[in-house]
Amino acid sequence: MAPRSSYAKATLPFPIFAAEFDPYNRGYLVVGGGGGEGRSGVPNQIAVLDISNRANITTAIEVDLSRDEDSVQSLASLATKDGLITFAGINSSQAEQNAGKNEHFRSFEIKYPPRKKQKTEDAVTEPKPKASLIGKRAAFKQEPAAKSERYQRLLRLSPVQRQSAEGSRRVGAIASGLAKQAEIVVFNATTPTPEAADVIARIEPEDGAEVVDLDIANTGNNEFSLTYSTDYDIFEQSYQYDFATRNAQRTPKGPRRIHSMPDGEGAGLKHKFRCLRFLDSQNVITLVNKADKKGTELRVFHLYPTGPASMILQMQLPSHVKQAVSMDVCALDADSKGDRQIAVAVAGQDISIETWTLNYTRSTDTFSRFQSYQSVRNVHAHQMTKICFSPFHSPVRTPAPSPTADGQTTAPQTETVQNPGPQYLKLASVSYGNTVVVDAFPLSPLNPKDRNSRYNLQDHAAKTRRQYLNYAFAAFIVLMIGVLFQAYLTLAPSASTSSLSGLLPPGARPIVEKPIHAAHDAASAISSSIPTNIPGVQRLADLLSHSTHSSKALIVRDSPMGTDLSVDAHVDKEALLKEHVEAKHWDELHEHQQAEWKRRLIDAGRWAESEGESVLKGVMW
Repeated sequence: MAPRSSYAKATLPFPIFAAEFDPYNRGYLVVGGGGGEGRSGVPNQIAVLDISNRANITTAIEVDLSRDEDSVQSLASLATKDGLITFAGINSSQAEQNAGKNEHFRSFEIKYPPRKKQKTEDAVTEPKPKASLIGKRAAFKQEPAAKSERYQRLLRLSPVQRQSAEGSRRVGAIASGLAKQAEIVVFNATTPTPEAADVIARIEPEDGAEVVDLDIANTGNNEFSLTYSTDYDIFEQSYQYDFATRNAQRTPKGPRRIHSMPDGEGAGLKHKFRCLRFLDSQNVITLVNKADKKGTELRVFHLYPTGPASMILQMQLPSHVKQAVSMDVCALDADSKGDRQIAVAVAGQDISIETWTLNYTRSTDTFSRFQSYQSVRNVHAHQMTKICFSPFHSPVRTPAPSPTADGQTTAPQTETVQNPGPQYLKLASVSYGNTVVVDAFPLSPLNPKDRNSRYNLQDHAAKTRRQYLNYAFAAFIVLMIGVLFQAYLTLAPSASTSSLSGLLPPGARPIVEKPIHAAHDAASAISSSIPTNIPGVQRLADLLSHSTHSSKALIVRDSPMGTDLSVDAHVDKEALLKEHVEAKHWDELHEHQQAEWKRRLIDAGRWAESEGESVLKGVMW
């Protein structure tokens, strides 16, 4: 396993329940949480953390929230030129909820502080960091219950489109928790304060099942795919949304179930989905907690336009991960062929983080097996609540030298290609214990000599494993040569002794000849004590190979004792058919009869599936 990457850790004055990186990875991490309503001494806050330094985390902005309301439960952000529009799930006070008013969907405007290199000598003109509430509303339907425990459990936005000519048009989705009737609201996320007219769809899961996770993928121009999971089912819904007219077309009209969890081990036990993320627009990865805390699995499903999804990849996590609490993925940049690497991280209940990589090949639309990248134990002192990757956008490359009129380039050709500076993929984890940890994984060009090479995680563990495998392979070859050489000397002692002795000096010949003759004498004594005629079960293939006469036939019957099969050889096949009129050729048997004979032949040791049915077609039954 590779040594742990560089990381930074910070402690905040509140428990953290939500976290998300800046959509354009500008060096900031937004976290939220708190002590909830009426808990004196523990504030409710949103904090913007500066993580541009890989060795240090500093608080850039603090947003103090009311202690008469609930803590922050979910976060997502839109990027602006100088900051963020951050959406948050915060329940109103219990008194307002009792009055039938819960404005749980909040919008905040955050303006970043200037970086050191951006500061001017005139401190008066410097923009100061600030954060302010710009809107709040109730997005879910009002529940009839006087006292509702419903809250905005999940909040997710579609991926940002960095190279989009029209800007990044995004949609979002929220899902309720602890509700009488679970609800998902899909909305237009291009405005700072989405209104009722921005609601694209409302989904009420079957049987009121609570949504455990959801995700959104871009599938085309203004086309999106929403997938969500309950404990035992995965659903998908596609949307084509016109942002100008606010008109949405759904395919199908209602969410379709694409997978249901099969029964687990034991009566009435089922494994449960815990997390879900798109790998790309057609493949979804899920985190599954097994029943009775028997472990955790990663499962990859391929989605089709219609019909159920198919599971194409499955991996059991290490045994120390009995259950998992969070998962996230990050797709690195793709090359001209569409190939790319994807990072997957899982947070376990044992406060460990397992990081894996997948390699995607576009030409075959396939994924490699999971490759372990890093395993870290005791990341926090208390249970983790969430992990998330920073988005990775391919860095801007220097343009290639342009040719002149005479065909020469404006710059000399060298073997060294000027790539962008060091690139890192960051992974943040937060906990109930007020701590946040940010790991920085180094990235490197897959082909350093290619100016436009895609990036991969630097897998030092794989390099070490390859070295160990090379050493093991070399040792195995040496061992096999020694075994074969010893066998040769044992089976042909006179020849080996003379040939070997001729290559050695006279003084060394007795040293070699003595153990060789001793080994030969021992082998002769052992072979003489073994009987040469050992009874055994004859196989049908052997009996047929000895049947040289064309009219000779074999018939297989039940043994009179009922414990074995009786195989009889007859010289005259015509006489055999007259004597046993019920005897049949193999092709005359029904499929269930053929299957039964195969089973009995295998049990009796007279035939193996590797020998094929051609052996059976030469026998009467």
